[in-house]
This record gives sequence, structure tokens and C-alpha cells, in this order.
Amino acid sequence: MDGATNLKLENQNTIIDNLHNYIANHFPESTILFSQIFIKVLIVLSIFLLLDWFQRKVLLKIVQRIIPKTKNIWMNTFMKKNVFTSFFHLLPLGICYCLVPVIFYHHPQSFHILDLVFSIFLIIFLSKFIICVIDSFTEIKNRDKSYRTVAVKTFSELIKILIILFSGFIIISILFNLTSSKIFTFLGAIMAVILLVFRDPILGLVTGINIAGSKQIKVGDWISIPKYGTEGSVKEINLVTAKIQNLDKTISTVPTYDLISTEVKNHEPMKVSHTRRIKRSVLFDFDSIKFVDGSLINKLMKISLLKDYLLQIKGKSNLSDLKNSEGHESRHGITNLGIFRHYMKIYLLKNPRISTKDTILVRHLEPTVYGLPLEIYCFANTSVWLEYEEIQANIFEHLIALSSEFELKIILTTAS
Repeated sequence: MDGATNLKLENQNTIIDNLHNYIANHFPESTILFSQIFIKVLIVLSIFLLLDWFQRKVLLKIVQRIIPKTKNIWMNTFMKKNVFTSFFHLLPLGICYCLVPVIFYHHPQSFHILDLVFSIFLIIFLSKFIICVIDSFTEIKNRDKSYRTVAVKTFSELIKILIILFSGFIIISILFNLTSSKIFTFLGAIMAVILLVFRDPILGLVTGINIAGSKQIKVGDWISIPKYGTEGSVKEINLVTAKIQNLDKTISTVPTYDLISTEVKNHEPMKVSHTRRIKRSVLFDFDSIKFVDGSLINKLMKISLLKDYLLQIKGKSNLSDLKNSEGHESRHGITNLGIFRHYMKIYLLKNPRISTKDTILVRHLEPTVYGLPLEIYCFANTSVWLEYEEIQANIFEHLIALSSEFELKIILTTAS
């Protein structure tokens, strides 16, 4: 009120004084005070609406025409995130806030109320402007989808929360005329509650910094989280949650902190390497596994990939039918499954869709009560899902179709 009184002394004989005196001299005495306040409020409101119309219809339109032509990424992002709109909203409020003491210095109580109202709105719109700037900065930094953008995203989310809280505390202090010491005393008293409420944002910030430092996960990575049965592409990592688009196009939301506190399998290195593992087994009947004889060898000689290998076996045994004098099978340990394993390895080595730089293995797994599993372990030279499935299907269709030539019987297949 002292400020208003001083301003009153400095602004005598102004337009406002003339208006004030005119109402006092020409209006009924019972309505003078109300009329003076009402007309001055209309003046302030008219100035605000006029300035608001000017910023929307003139300033904003000019910016909207100029900015797209600049091709500047920052300016265009500011336009997209309404930074200019928020800034121009501050102009009418700021000008009217400055005019309130000039117009209402005759009415200190009204001046005080309007000063509170405009102060609160200025804080709200200023907070909105700062948040829009932070959103613009975050979007620009997120375009490269690098690991550090996770920290930028979480850190910016935390700053926005702090801005909202800080603005709320300032508004409360203005409304209830609280000093900063009283506010901090109040915060100290409810600190335990604050930590409990903001537990997830704090953990999210720690997670974002950890991910940025360790380079574990970034937006766009293909990950799977066994704990939640989720597998898909990371769409967003913010302060509290991470959004993952599953392979069936559904969206899963998991706590951000779980990205470092639980098992997360990142398939992105596989995509970068342009290879993908094939690991699947076929179960053979025990009764169909046997030592080979001359007739089976002659039959298998028709398979071009096996011809050199079988000639080598015949040369080492020096027997035409691989049987000893008593008519029993050779003790050289050559079985139809052993030859089949060798064939599949040659087939994989010759297959142009299999990576020869990585492990190629055809091996036995632990026998089961149902039969003996034979596992194919290799890497397709592509990480594209459709191509990978086609390569894997061709290999096992070939394996299953050719197994009967080796007199092997398949019981069932199992994927691992």
C-alpha cells in the first residue's frame, strides 16, 4: 500500500485522476466507489483483451509466416511446442501488471487484490513458457535417439516437476503472505511424505543417468523383459515409465527403474551385427539310430554333398559293405545319425544365408525318454525377422524331408 500511496503522489493530474474526479462529481454518491473500481477494471480488461488480440492476430501470425521459411530446427521446434505462443501470452499480462498500480493507486485495497491476481497469472504463464522451452530442447536432443537422450528426457521431466512445485509454493506464499523461512520449515516437516510421493521420479532420474552412462538401452531398441513377458521396441523412456510397443502392436508400460533393476535383454546389438541366431532341435527315435551298412552307404552316395565324405569312410574301412567276417556291423562307430550330422554341417557351411563367421554347430543334446535331440546352432546372415524365419524354415524343412533317406525317424520338434 505504501507503494500505491507513493505512486499516487507522483501521478497527480493524470488521465486516471481526471476519470476518478469525473466519476466522483457526476455519479450518485452511493455508487461512486463501485463505479470507479468497475470502470477501472473494465479499462484494464479492455487493454488486456486488445493486447491479447494483437499478439494472436498480428505478432503470432507474423512469426508463423516467417519461422517455417528459416528452416531453423530450433525456431521450428519452438513453434511446434508453442514457445512463441506462451511468450506472447506473457506480454498482455506483463503490461497490465505494470498498469495496475497506475490505474488503481486511488484504491489501495483493489490494487492489492489485482496485484495478487496478475502476479499469480504471471507465475503460471511464466512456468508454462519455461516448460515449453524445456519440451523443445528435449525434442531436439531426442531426435538422434542416442543413449544420452534418456538422461536428457528424465532430467527434463524432473526439472518440469520442480518448476511446477516451485511455482505452486510461490503462489501459496503470495496468497497467504508466507515468508521463505516458513515455507522451508513446512517442507522440512513433510519431507518424508515428499520423498514417498516422489520416489518413482527420483528412481527414474537415477535410472536415466545410469542408462546414459552404461549405454544399456535407448529409444528405438528392440528389448525383451522376461519379468513382464514383454518384447518389442522402446518408444519412450521418461521419468516414471517406459513405453514398449510389443510385436503384436500393443503397448506395454513398465516402471523406468525396472530397466536396470531386473533382467532386460537388448536385441539391438544383434540387429547391428546383421545376424540372428538359429537354435532349434529335432528329436530322433532311438530305434532308428543304427550303424550303417554297405547298402545304406551306396544309397547315400547319391547325395552330392556326402560323396567325398563317404568315399573317405570306405577308404579307411577297406570294406565294401562295412561288415566283418561274422556278418555283424562294423565297429568303426559310423551311424546313420553321425553321417546325417556331418551332412547337416556341410549343408549349413554351403548355405549362402548362413553366416560362416559365426559358430556353426550340429550337436546332440541330453537324451530324453522320448528320443535323442539333434540341435542346429548357427547364425542367419540377416536380422530381418521375415527373412530370418524363412531361412530357419528352409533349413528344418530340408532336415525333416531328408532324414528318411538316412533311415531316421523323427518323433517331434522342440524350439528353444
